[in-house]
Amino acid sequence: MKKIKEKLKEYWKNNPKKRKSIMFVAVVFGGMVSFGLYALAQSMIDSFTDSSRIANTWNVNVDTGAGEVKLAAKTCDDGTWFCSLNTTCANSLGDGAYIIVKRVNEATTKQWKTANTNCDKPNCGTDGGQDGDNLVADNTVNFSSYPARDVCKAAGGRLPTKTELQCLYTNRATFGNNFGTSFYWSSTEYSTTSAWNVNFNDGYTDYFNKTNAYSVRCVRGW
Repeated sequence: MKKIKEKLKEYWKNNPKKRKSIMFVAVVFGGMVSFGLYALAQSMIDSFTDSSRIANTWNVNVDTGAGEVKLAAKTCDDGTWFCSLNTTCANSLGDGAYIIVKRVNEATTKQWKTANTNCDKPNCGTDGGQDGDNLVADNTVNFSSYPARDVCKAAGGRLPTKTELQCLYTNRATFGNNFGTSFYWSSTEYSTTSAWNVNFNDGYTDYFNKTNAYSVRCVRGW
């Protein structure tokens, strides 16, 4: 080992040009690594300097001073929502474990969509008209072409999925028993032209053209 060190030392001493080349490469490489780490750190810092860079959904708070993203504390206006009945119906859209239900219908009936066409991203989870796809829970999305979903967005909620809407029907007496015998839209697509709804006269679940106007009862993920 000692001989190897001595040979390397002698080689280094007798080859000044190569020594300079190696040192130059080392300096350049070190600079590139340092710049890369700085750029990565800066991008992470930048992501917290403006809250608009982070999805501003109802359950997220952005602290631009501390650079933190936290789940917001859950709040519920009991005059608007059945806050105490927050474990009656399970959540099937993924924005919580359960849902809470609005106390009244929206004022007028609404179309599911303004045209009998596919529900694509970002409005639905996947592109195309597919049975079982849903309008997303993200209220930062523009739902102007989806009137029933848009009115729930304005209320601070969303449309219930087909499964959730069936739970609302089963527990309609618990949820105020003020649904009447109307058809209600769910958030669940059936095909390019149709979406699922529930008849609150008898609980029958069916699909109709998206441009039909039916009743809307909003929910929130909880």
